[in-house]
Amino acid sequence: MVRNRVQRLLTAINRRMMKLLIALALIAYVASVWGNFVNMSRSIQETGEQKMEKQLEEFIAPLREKIRDLEKSFTQKYPPVKFLSEKDRKRILITGGAGFVGSHLTDKLMMDGHEVTVVDNFFTGRKRNVEHWIGHENFELINHDVVEPLYIEVDQIYHLASPASPPNYMYNPIKTLKTNTIGTLNMLGLAKRVGARLLLASTSEVYGDPEVHPQNEDYWGHVNPIGPRACYDEGKRVAETMCYAYMKQEGVEVRVARIFNTFGPRMHMNDGRVVSNFVLQALQGESLTVSINCMFK
Repeated sequence: MVRNRVQRLLTAINRRMMKLLIALALIAYVASVWGNFVNMSRSIQETGEQKMEKQLEEFIAPLREKIRDLEKSFTQKYPPVKFLSEKDRKRILITGGAGFVGSHLTDKLMMDGHEVTVVDNFFTGRKRNVEHWIGHENFELINHDVVEPLYIEVDQIYHLASPASPPNYMYNPIKTLKTNTIGTLNMLGLAKRVGARLLLASTSEVYGDPEVHPQNEDYWGHVNPIGPRACYDEGKRVAETMCYAYMKQEGVEVRVARIFNTFGPRMHMNDGRVVSNFVLQALQGESLTVSINCMFK
């Protein structure tokens, strides 16, 4: 009898143990499932956050770049510029303003406080000659060929656009002629429309191979109209004639400056004119040559 009771007690204990083990197993299973669920949720959340962060970064990147450019424009250093009142400040157009002479004129007028627009097709001019002004509120650079009309409001025009060194203007004589004739005509037309004063940068080449030494301004010159330099010489002579015709017939205020040999910073090393040739030959240890085939040692 006692034996039967002991067996029933053990059976009951075994059942309870089994139930407990099953319960523990269920708890462990549920805990495992819950852990996987939590990990999956975290993974999904992290993936979503990463995706959102990536999209946000793609949206912010252009804005950050614009802010950086804006900060750069505020901190960019320019040469010192004089302040002029609106009454005294002129709107000035310089054709060929990225060239040797034109870029120095640009510097002068900018530092004097005027608003300067440089027009250049970069046939011989170089952007780096005026890049130190890019971004300044008084400066504008336009890539344009003066053979095409230009519509702009200005007070003064400095017409310097033209190849000036022999290698350049003899390389493309037709372009040289067009720049000095059609280009000058367009600038005179602009000066007439807006009431601007125009200065033409002419050249000593209008005298050709002079028979009079030295030459005064009353000397008309001695030019070969079909020689290798004629495209430049005759182009400038026609440009001067057009200036005086517009002054006489249309009342345009004009000035003409006949520039002789120049030399200085920003000049092309292979410019081909006498001063640059002398300097280049001296630097290379060569004899100095002149056009009459004599030699300086």
